[in-house]
Amino acid sequence: MKEVNLLGDYLQSEEHVLALCAAQGEGSGVLVCTNRRLVFLFVGLIRKQLLEVNWNQARNVVYNRPTRTFAVYTTKITRRAVPAMAIRVNNLADAQAIANAAQAASAAPRLDVV
Repeated sequence: MKEVNLLGDYLQSEEHVLALCAAQGEGSGVLVCTNRRLVFLFVGLIRKQLLEVNWNQARNVVYNRPTRTFAVYTTKITRRAVPAMAIRVNNLADAQAIANAAQAASAAPRLDVV
């Protein structure tokens, strides 16, 4: 995947990749957990998509099995809550690996599988 090769351009100084997996946003890209944030990167011919959530802002991380959506919320989860980032991760093991890396990186919330 070209996003993995381009990832170095999007990392901040002293930011280290802890885990990554394939994911889908506006296109097929890579979901990366670093020691500072969660980043989704997709680079296409016409457009690119860069979504990021700093771990200090994250309140809840939810993986929904039926929709295969990995969502990060910066607010308390309610019926009206909109995730700061919602990415499709097809493999539950990949979503768990990202969530476990996030927990190791900081005081990120635990993964809730719905």
